[in-house]
Amino acid sequence: MSELEENRLLDCEFQTISSEPLIGRLNLQTDLGLIDLLINKEVAQFLVAALIEFLAEGTGEDAPSFTVHTEQ
Repeated sequence: MSELEENRLLDCEFQTISSEPLIGRLNLQTDLGLIDLLINKEVAQFLVAALIEFLAEGTGEDAPSFTVHTEQ
């Protein structure tokens, strides 16, 4: 199976279950079915960090169109 034939994301949505503690569901609709994840603050931060790291690899037209500022 080539990369173009792998599971593709068709839609993404979330539902907040609780705001304190922060808990929700992340639903990823793919061409192979639904991926339903229960997430909390730590999981969400982990996913965001991984996606920012991925986007930072882009160059040219694929370079990120935003800047991330972190407090240290």
